[in-house]
Amino acid sequence: MYILCKRLKFLKKHLRELNKLHYSHISERVARAEANLDRHQTLLQMDRDNNQLLTLDKLFRLTLINLKSAEKMFFSQKLKNTFFKESDKGTHFFHSLMNHTHKRNYISTIQLFNVLMVCSLHRYHKLENNLSYTIRSFLEPRNILLSLM
Repeated sequence: MYILCKRLKFLKKHLRELNKLHYSHISERVARAEANLDRHQTLLQMDRDNNQLLTLDKLFRLTLINLKSAEKMFFSQKLKNTFFKESDKGTHFFHSLMNHTHKRNYISTIQLFNVLMVCSLHRYHKLENNLSYTIRSFLEPRNILLSLM
């Protein structure tokens, strides 16, 4: 583990230099490359038979494509980083809201015949029997009334 940490620390300096080289001021570099290509293409329109201008045009186009690709990668990574930071805040908000809703909808006690019963796992069957008895006793008089009519 120590060797891995040392190698990563050594690699960090080189990765920072590489990042500065390829991604520093990327939008400005793309704008400069687009302006350079535009100027070069106006020169090429005036002298279309010049082979040197044609090869430079291909080189400028390739440079612009590479810079735009690097800019796209940079902004996509930046967007992912921002999204994960912001979405993490959103999930915290969502879970706290769901916990609040769960607490609000939770039935902690049930009252039967003016007797307060607490819901818990070990009293569940007793409560279930009492509820089924209450429901049966509630429905039976109706059945009698319906049969009499």
